[in-house]
Amino acid sequence: MSALTEAIKKVATGPHLSKDLSSEEAKAAMSEVSAGDVDPVQAAIFFISLRIKRETQDENLGNNQALQDGLVQYSANVEQLLLISDPFNGFNRHCPVHAFLPAVLAASALPTLSQGVGEMGPKFGVTHLQVLSSPGVDVELSTVQARDQINDAELGWAYLDQAQATPALFALQDLCTRMIKRPSLATLKKMVMPIKPSSKTYIQIGFLQKAYPSVLAEMAYAVGFTSALIIRGNEGGVLPTLHEPANFFQAKSGEASSCVLNPANFGLSQTARGVLPIQIEEVTPAETVDIGLQALSGQFGPAFDSLVYGAAIGLWHCGLQNSQQGAADHVRQFYQSGRAKAFFERTL
Repeated sequence: MSALTEAIKKVATGPHLSKDLSSEEAKAAMSEVSAGDVDPVQAAIFFISLRIKRETQDENLGNNQALQDGLVQYSANVEQLLLISDPFNGFNRHCPVHAFLPAVLAASALPTLSQGVGEMGPKFGVTHLQVLSSPGVDVELSTVQARDQINDAELGWAYLDQAQATPALFALQDLCTRMIKRPSLATLKKMVMPIKPSSKTYIQIGFLQKAYPSVLAEMAYAVGFTSALIIRGNEGGVLPTLHEPANFFQAKSGEASSCVLNPANFGLSQTARGVLPIQIEEVTPAETVDIGLQALSGQFGPAFDSLVYGAAIGLWHCGLQNSQQGAADHVRQFYQSGRAKAFFERTL
């Protein structure tokens, strides 16, 4: 009998009889699912049953370990790397100018990688891929090509699609959409580490639900991230609201420490919550690109401040800047000098 079948027998027996899986049991079941040789109906039952029962941390860690074991990881010739983990299902209310963050951070001497997919249900929002592909960024890089861009000091950033980094996970995309409710994979897929630097690997990730910071902190530690910056951002993304303080967590060694991000400490003063569409109410890749490029050119406004904020938070967390205000001032000079825009345009 397969590990997946055994796992279903334990987790899908109702609210009173369902039992938790050990990390080893969860890992074995997930390994079979990611190998692609199981009945998709059984895979769906497995994920939905875990969701209804509510996943334990052991189950999350086991599932996550299976995904990491199936990953081909490449080493980069840089000392440190930041992984930006925005929601793969995109954004519907705020223009995801976060797609430009990796270029800004690379211009600030912090190599950065973002991952995602073209579109994903049930939200089907505007994604990093849609934004970046619009002006001509290559969004079909292999993991080796993404690694090479990160190694290049004149580039220092890359977008890596899930189809290239983790094909087995990408193959489950249709199944996840058909399940409608988001399974644990929605979180786990953002934690994979396809490229590893020589010394320190950081992750900047968003959350919405209160239970997630501790889950993300422990998983980040298990994967091997040096530390995690876990932000309660707009639509679950990595950019916090601009008009008021926001909760965030810094996590090292699996422990999440609660803190507050105050825009005023970064020299920001905005009445807008985030970057909202202007031309029409619907968020579109084209308008997001227009707004993002204007911000990279130094045009002040919510997009400019959002990119200052997001990049400054990352630089401060990773220890490249000692103060939040200093980090923000450091980033602003790269917009005004054209350096940030140049780092983006070199990938076109």
